[in-house]
Amino acid sequence: MKTQHTAVHPRKKRITALKAAPYLFIGPAIIYIFCVTLLPVIMALPISFTDWSALSPNKNFVAFDNYVRLFHDKDFWTSCLTMLEFFIYVPLVMLLGLAVAVLLNQKLKGIKIFRVIFYSPVITSTIAAAILFDWFYQPTYGLFNAILKFFGFSGIGWVTDSSTAVLSVILFKLWKDFGATMLIYLAGLQDISPELKEAAAIDGASSWKSFCRITFPLLKPAHTYLLMTKVIGVFMIFQETYMLEGPLHSTRTVVNYIYEKGFQSFQMGYASAMSFVLFVIVMIMTIIQYKVTKMDVL
Repeated sequence: MKTQHTAVHPRKKRITALKAAPYLFIGPAIIYIFCVTLLPVIMALPISFTDWSALSPNKNFVAFDNYVRLFHDKDFWTSCLTMLEFFIYVPLVMLLGLAVAVLLNQKLKGIKIFRVIFYSPVITSTIAAAILFDWFYQPTYGLFNAILKFFGFSGIGWVTDSSTAVLSVILFKLWKDFGATMLIYLAGLQDISPELKEAAAIDGASSWKSFCRITFPLLKPAHTYLLMTKVIGVFMIFQETYMLEGPLHSTRTVVNYIYEKGFQSFQMGYASAMSFVLFVIVMIMTIIQYKVTKMDVL
């Protein structure tokens, strides 16, 4: 008795392949997010209720002792205040990125070269760039003080001075990140119909008025996306403050403090409690921002 084989139509194969294609593209990203973000959060929660030291397999249950200790830890709250100082970076990087994007949106010869130049810091290794800037920031032989002295100004302590250390890290982070912000704004600018600007010009609107009344409001989706990602980025700042560490813990943020407790003092239970509290804070801030800007996101 012959077995009948049902032939699959080539068109159905193509349709099935097209349906599966998006999942193949986002699959690696989902796996990465699960392994690097979700899995550590899931593991950190039960560890936060123990006194695990990471040097011993013993994990004694201590209930909420780590969280009680957290809210009485002055160093933790000091690191929170330091982290708040970095929030000035958010409006600065958005303004700088928008300004550069407007300039690069002009139809000029060689403008693509400048786009590559401004975006190149984004793809540069943060560690390597921070080592270079650490040399630039040296108060005696650094490049930045040499430039200031050339123009008749006195040198600055930069990262070696606790009063300017946070500002120095912010300047480095602006240089490193504004290219990505520029790219988002540039995409938004190129998505705006030129007919709107032409209509405004016919009505007698100046370039500045056209930008304020047409261009800037139409960039609301870009504003929303950048605001949310940059705020979350400030909460997660670590590499910059670790490499450009200021004196007297002047640049120590919450993530730096978590690293110190978890991987230097080996207080993994306490570090997990701080990590989970930070996760909750970031999640609440993200939800608030999404609710406030919901209409823009949608």
